[in-house]
Order: sequence, then structure tokens, then C-alpha cells
Amino acid sequence: MKHFRLLLVIFLVGLAFFYNIERLDVGEENVINIDSAVYVLGFLATVSTIALPVVRYLGVGVTMGLWAVIFVLSKLWLFYFADGRSLLGGVYTYLSIAELALLLIAVWITYKLAIALYDFELAVEKITFKENNGRVRQFDQAHEDIQVEMFRSRHNHHPLSVIVVEPDAGTVETTLHRAVQDVQQSMMRNYVLNNMAQMVSKYLRRTDVVLEQRGRGRFLIFCPETTNLDTQLLIEYIQTISAEQMGIYVNCGAATFPNDAFTFEELVTEAEARIEPLLENSNPDQPAQREI
Repeated sequence: MKHFRLLLVIFLVGLAFFYNIERLDVGEENVINIDSAVYVLGFLATVSTIALPVVRYLGVGVTMGLWAVIFVLSKLWLFYFADGRSLLGGVYTYLSIAELALLLIAVWITYKLAIALYDFELAVEKITFKENNGRVRQFDQAHEDIQVEMFRSRHNHHPLSVIVVEPDAGTVETTLHRAVQDVQQSMMRNYVLNNMAQMVSKYLRRTDVVLEQRGRGRFLIFCPETTNLDTQLLIEYIQTISAEQMGIYVNCGAATFPNDAFTFEELVTEAEARIEPLLENSNPDQPAQREI
């Protein structure tokens, strides 16, 4: 947040300087006389850089190069078709260089601000769990579908597993401090938990469902057609990818129908009782193989 605030201040100061540089006179002579068209280009450049999402994919170098080309083409068009000022020659050369430099500096500052604004928006979306890829669902909203799947497993005598995943408090605190230093602790925990849930969901089967328990700082994985052996392999896989991709160690517990319990609520309770910390001597560089 401090970085964003600093960029905003620099942007406002730079914009004020850009539009008032002609007032910096030496004596009674106006040394710098910026073309009016450059002010228009500056306005268009700042607005488009902030408003158009495609700009952040182009990169700052491409964006500045694009506006440099637009600047040259605009000056040439004005010179040949609108009695505009010459681009080169005598004092006009220095004026054109100054105009281009001011325009590119404005574009550079605006680009940095646009990227910071995008990062802030992305962080807010993740903190509020706005992002949803269809694989991660709220715990309270999935009750009916869970009961249907439980009935199907009982009727067909098929196994079903529930895994409780809780980020390790120590590694989460370290990661949170590095990721969003100025956000409140509770919001930061939600940020990391959501990121991890979204990341884990990419490696699950299409039949597996991730259920968020935001208030308890954890999520559940509901795994139809999953035996106890498959569940243990999945836990090792989740712990491995969490450590490798996010630097967070997670504690997991699991229970399987019908060996451990007969209802979903009992499965969750049993899985909670079996939560165990990730073993320190486990090797995260050797991920368990699982068919996804």
C-alpha cells in the first residue's frame, strides 16, 4: 500500500509539472513552449494506460515506444496538413526532444501506477474470495450436493474421502509478511488461503470439490471414488505442491467412507481428529504420483 501511495503522489506531481511547465519562465521570456497537441497526447496516453487492461501485457518498453511513434506521426501530420510546428530544425529540435521526453516520462509513471493498481485489485479480489474457477465452493453452499454424493456412495458401496487442509501457522505468517505487508493479519490469512485453494484445485480430478471454510482458516477436499490409499497419496501431493509453489507447509487429516464414518459430518470430525503436521524429514522434491 505504501508503494501504491508513493506512485500515486509521483503521478500527480509529474502530471502537474507536465501541464504547468510553460509557467516556469526565465524573466519575461517563455523558454519552453510546449505544443498544444502534446498536451492532448499526454492526456490520451495517461488515460489509456490506466483504463486499457491490454497495456499491462505490452510492457513498459512497448508502451513507451508506441507513444513515441504516435508523437512523431502526430507532429508530422500537423506540420504538413495543419500548419503545425516543425519537428526538427533549430530550436524546434530541442523543443521536440523535450516534448517527447516529457510525454514518455508521463507514460512510464502512469504505467507503473497502472500495474500497482492492477496488483491491488487482484489482491482485493483474492482476499474477498471473488475469484472462482468453479472448482472451489463455499462450504455452506455445497451441502445438498454433498448429501447426494454421500447417498450415491452408500447405494453403490463405493468409497469416498474427505480431507481437511490447514496451512501451517509458521509458514503462513512468513509468507503473509512477504506478500502483503500492509494488509491486516486476518485479511492476509484469507488471501493466502484462497490462493492455496485455487492452486490446489488445478491439480485435482474433475469430480473432486474444494470447500472453503473461511472462518476457520482452512478448506476441505471432497473426493468421491477415493480409497484410503488414494487419499494418502493425494495428501502427500498437496503438501508437495503447496511447499514448492507457495512455500507453505500444510497440515492434513483425512477420513474415508465407509471405513471411518457413515455421514459427511462424521467424516469431517474424524478427519479433523487425524490432522497431522507435515513431517520435517519428508522430501518435497519427490512429489507423489497421482492420476488427475
